[in-house]
Amino acid sequence: MSRFSQGDFSQRMSLYKGKAASLEVAALADAMDRMAEQLNERIRTIVRQHNELKAVFSSMSEAVLAVDTDERVIKLNKAAAVIFTVNEKEAPGRLLQEVVRNIDLQGQIKQVLANQEPLQDEIILQDAEGERFLQTNCVPLHDDSDRNIGVLVVMNDVTRLRRLENVRRDFVANVSHELKTPITSIKGYVETLMDGAIDNRDDAVRFLKIVTKQTNQLYAIIEDLLSLSRIEKQSEHKEVDLTVGELRKVLEEAALTCQMKAAEKKIRISLQCPENLRAKMNFTLLEQAIVNLVVNAIKYSEDGSEVIVKAEEKVEKDGAKRVIISVQDFGIGIAKKHLPRLFERFYRSDKARSRKLGGTGLGLSIVKHIAQAHGGDASVQSQEGEGSTFFISLPGQNADA
Repeated sequence: MSRFSQGDFSQRMSLYKGKAASLEVAALADAMDRMAEQLNERIRTIVRQHNELKAVFSSMSEAVLAVDTDERVIKLNKAAAVIFTVNEKEAPGRLLQEVVRNIDLQGQIKQVLANQEPLQDEIILQDAEGERFLQTNCVPLHDDSDRNIGVLVVMNDVTRLRRLENVRRDFVANVSHELKTPITSIKGYVETLMDGAIDNRDDAVRFLKIVTKQTNQLYAIIEDLLSLSRIEKQSEHKEVDLTVGELRKVLEEAALTCQMKAAEKKIRISLQCPENLRAKMNFTLLEQAIVNLVVNAIKYSEDGSEVIVKAEEKVEKDGAKRVIISVQDFGIGIAKKHLPRLFERFYRSDKARSRKLGGTGLGLSIVKHIAQAHGGDASVQSQEGEGSTFFISLPGQNADA
């Protein structure tokens, strides 16, 4: 009996009732054994369900926080502990204000405690990577007797969604602006011609040349947008055909394509690439990326200078091989503040100069997406007045691949 009182139901009373035991004692022993077996089964079920709930609670990607009516933390899962940088085991029992240092979330919990109504909202946290957006769902927490015992908060990280929305909003604004500029110019000069300027041949020819230039700019923007969309779609659906080939041939074709533009400014294109350097690539796309970089280098270089196109294989710390393609110029360079955003669509470090030189603002974005379609990336190093070097990094290949 003492073991029963201590919660040990493994022993059976019927083993100790003895032959001389009365019928009442035997019946009691059998009843105690059945009760012990039922209690054991219920305890095992409760423990199993508890462990299952604990496993689910811990493995949830959503952050979950439970708070009682005194605004003390009842429980939080690992995801919530990471978000609020607290110890998951030490947080229960502490005041909400000690664990969650966010006024908006504290206010939402207070509101639900007061109104007993579900609330869906959003909070913004600051971390090392910048702003973090969390969608919050707060609901009243009740026990079996429907008595309110606090608030349950489930938080979903929607940072990536918000950033994509911002990118999309910026893209729409930028593309509208970029398209509006040549369209406005075309419209203005056509109206001027219709108002009588067409009767003056010299003015008419000059205006039509401007209309032609703006039309070409508009066509170039549309072509780059379509190209970028096509590359993104192919990359997303793994439709980019990659084959192992000699990289030098791609660099030579790209340099040849840019030779005429380079000759106009008397710029020399130098090529440095081992004959046997091979990479897994899409010849056409990679050539397009290198052409974009070389054309940019020529645009922002002084007459009579040099553009160096180089490719080499490097071995990283983990032993992986990478093929690094670089395009270096000795032109005006780029201010440090512009470098993080340089590969964004329509981002221009010098808007007036870029438009004057005929850029669409999409060339570097196309380079980045082509690099990513190859399983690589694109980067830049630059300093004002000392030129720029753009890099495309690709996975390396064995010589016999």
